[in-house]
Amino acid sequence: MIVNDFKIIIRAKKVPVNINNEIIKYIQDTTMQNNHLHCKIFFQNSLIAQGIILDFYKEFEILEDFNGVPFTHILRFEYNGREHQSYTKFGKTIYKMKYLNNPPIKNEIRELYIDKIISYFNGYINSLKKNYTNLNIAYIPSQSKIPNDIANRLSIINKIPLISNISKNSLISSKSIIDLSTQKFDKYFIDLSQLNINNNFIVIDDVMGTSTSICETMYKLYNFNKKVNFFFIPVKDVKR
Repeated sequence: MIVNDFKIIIRAKKVPVNINNEIIKYIQDTTMQNNHLHCKIFFQNSLIAQGIILDFYKEFEILEDFNGVPFTHILRFEYNGREHQSYTKFGKTIYKMKYLNNPPIKNEIRELYIDKIISYFNGYINSLKKNYTNLNIAYIPSQSKIPNDIANRLSIINKIPLISNISKNSLISSKSIIDLSTQKFDKYFIDLSQLNINNNFIVIDDVMGTSTSICETMYKLYNFNKKVNFFFIPVKDVKR
């Protein structure tokens, strides 16, 4: 299993160009009614997973250089004499929950953010429940606890079993993954001993960056149950 075995097709109303990621292919669809990203993950041309991402992490626009070649430009603004990157609505939400630690945001505000995110995912889960009776919810563990909390709340509201069988290799950092061609798929371990091969799985993550985490996780689940499984992620990084 190598990176080149995977391909992610992302369909959205607005998409970046010339990103440095050989796994991902964007398809612009201006007929879409919202800013959500509809994703499909393929392994060796076989569909193994489908997912929804609510929006990109940061605001961007497509510009052209002086030779007419388009490129992706992250929007910025100036505040108090400093330049800041501009985040989308969901991007601001995730950023505040992940990185505002001194002081952290108040618990009641964090709860409101989680509720807002799951209100969107609930619509898609209700659609899945019409076609699948054997769904389970799992999450990719994060120091931010965002996937944990989203998965737990979705499990309770939708009466879908929650499983916490995905663990992370603490020696590998997502931020250290720069060259995808040399990436090994040993960042996550999934305890399959208590899982049922007849089940379908919904995996929750907080941010899709290079996409190696979600590829590894969804591949291991597909290899277990030989079914197309699902994932929900609040935001996608623009240039990774």
